[in-house]
Amino acid sequence: MKCNEAEKLILLQDSGEITPKPTDALASHLRRCEKCRGFQHSIEASRLAIPAMEEPGIKVVQDVLREARRLAPEKKPARIFGLKPALAMAASVLIGLGIFFSAFGPGKVGMELDMTETQLLESEDQIVSVMYSGLSEDDLAFNFLMTYEENGENPSS
Repeated sequence: MKCNEAEKLILLQDSGEITPKPTDALASHLRRCEKCRGFQHSIEASRLAIPAMEEPGIKVVQDVLREARRLAPEKKPARIFGLKPALAMAASVLIGLGIFFSAFGPGKVGMELDMTETQLLESEDQIVSVMYSGLSEDDLAFNFLMTYEENGENPSS
């Protein structure tokens, strides 16, 4: 046991508040430590030198409590300035997540890409594709034949 622990136990023993468990350890320490024995004797001597008075009256206790309240430091409000930016950021994130999940929740698609075969062609081929998009295969074949005959070419040769 260290001396500072023994001094605390001596004070508890003097006030009658010590528990039985540390009493043996304190007695063992006092047998070995002259400094702590001297501290214990000074506590006992001061108690004997100053006679115990009767308990103070209710008026005295009230005066002491009133004076203690008057001299007590003023309570300061809790400072949460450091938390305000963090709380604002957390609120912003939660609002953003709420908007995101409400807009793109289950069953909803954020963006749908819909491309036709025509859009995959080059721009000149897109024009031709749109021109011939409503024609059947027979009409396309006839148009092909007519185009080459007008140019003086013979596609069968």
